[in-house]
Amino acid sequence: MSEAGEGNTEMKGLAGGFPLRCCIALAALAMNALALNLFVVPSTGSYPSYGGFAAALAAALAYAALLAVAVRRPDALLRLSVPWAGLALFCAGSALVAAGYRGESTAASLAGWLLAMLATAWLAVLAGLVLARLSPRPAFAAVPAAYASVYVAASVLMPFVESLRAARLALLALYVLTFLVAFACTVRPGLSALAAFADQGGSGGATRSAKAAGSSPARAEAGGPPKAVLFAVLLALGLASGYTAFVVYGSRESAGVSFVAMAAAMLAVIAASRFSRGRTDVVFHFGLLLVLAGLLVVPFVAQTSSGERVALIHVSNTLLAAGSECFAMLVWIVLAARVARRPAEALVLQAGGRLAVALGMLGGLVLGTVASSFSAVSPLVPDAVAVAFAFALVAYALVGLRRFSFEDALSGGEGVPQAAAPERDAAAEVSAAAAGVAAAEGAAGAASAATAPMAEASPGDGTRAAIERSCGALARKGGLTGRETEILAMLARGRSAPFIAQELVISPNTVKTHVKHIYAKLGAHSQQEIIDLVDGQCAAE
Repeated sequence: MSEAGEGNTEMKGLAGGFPLRCCIALAALAMNALALNLFVVPSTGSYPSYGGFAAALAAALAYAALLAVAVRRPDALLRLSVPWAGLALFCAGSALVAAGYRGESTAASLAGWLLAMLATAWLAVLAGLVLARLSPRPAFAAVPAAYASVYVAASVLMPFVESLRAARLALLALYVLTFLVAFACTVRPGLSALAAFADQGGSGGATRSAKAAGSSPARAEAGGPPKAVLFAVLLALGLASGYTAFVVYGSRESAGVSFVAMAAAMLAVIAASRFSRGRTDVVFHFGLLLVLAGLLVVPFVAQTSSGERVALIHVSNTLLAAGSECFAMLVWIVLAARVARRPAEALVLQAGGRLAVALGMLGGLVLGTVASSFSAVSPLVPDAVAVAFAFALVAYALVGLRRFSFEDALSGGEGVPQAAAPERDAAAEVSAAAAGVAAAEGAAGAASAATAPMAEASPGDGTRAAIERSCGALARKGGLTGRETEILAMLARGRSAPFIAQELVISPNTVKTHVKHIYAKLGAHSQQEIIDLVDGQCAAE
């Protein structure tokens, strides 16, 4: 058996249960990012003051380079030598970073960060592809579980590391060690996932995959909102994370964070998501509330005495860091779910989405730096910026994302009611679904169509168009989302829930949830009643 075949077998085995290896890889990458943040904190050393900015700039350049390769030469990334070249780059980059910080060499530090971030960016893309290959439920569970385990471990490990005389050297060693762990857990299944996605339609853009499927451009984006919308949302999440990272890690007055409290926050996200149908939205709202709470504490810091000041900074930092980590979890989940629905764009989505986050984080760090520079003019400026940033987050959530739902977007809808969305092209819908079952007259005909082979019954274009028009009209009346409209059309053609789940690359439980919503919105209680409603709508037209 080939290496790719062994990797696919391994992925199938993980899909049925908890993906431990993937969880370890995600935890190692999260710990790697934490070690990086602590390593560049100004309080850990006098050189240089722009350490976090340099690493963020290097990350943005690294993801931009990966995106360029993914668009122009995606096949080059399938070579087995690429991960090993990345490992060599990381080792060389880490050595340059150590030399640069030791000798206070700006050129060595910047070159080191760029080399190290190229390797880390590639590893993060591979880990995202592995996550996208898992079933939705274990894939979602792996992300918060990884982050919770990181902060449980950090609550024990970090106090010990910071107590060492060579604390900064220990943090750099932890940074290297966590990368090596992530590398060991990610490379083999990552290359298998990359090969599998390439086999499903190539790693290039949407135009090529749309032509291969014979579908229209509108259908190419039916797996969720357009990439531009998705990347804009990720950019906003990165901006919030970058600004909070500066507030938490970019000040010499930092009072640190409570890793125990952050672990508790991650566990609370896990618990809350288990009791909600919109699990992804829970992660977003939880993170938003934590960041807002942390920002609103900032203005009170200047009004307190020294002892209370340290306590308030500690509380604010913990809230901000926990909220930022919720956003980091959301990025993993969003990109993995989108790649699972658009496998032909796997590399572009992963690299482009990560680039959007990196650019946002860079912008957030710049905003924090600019605000801090005005503190010499007036100490109220940073506090005013924090309040303004909190207001901007609320405005964006209430206005910019008012009709956007992460859960609907990831399950294939666009987060808006169908009445506000453009009507789908009927022929493209039927072609993309590879359907061909005749809509028979009466209950007996509809029941037999559900199990009839596709080759035996293929309705004419007029019948297909009539079904699609009827489903569109019913969707507008019932306020169905885009994904619910897709499933309604397939139900009307007699398709079963397992078939729909396989065809739309979603879990059977997700199909059942959508069907339940369709029944409730249209006042139906069975698939036969759905077929009768569609037949009645056809007769009315």
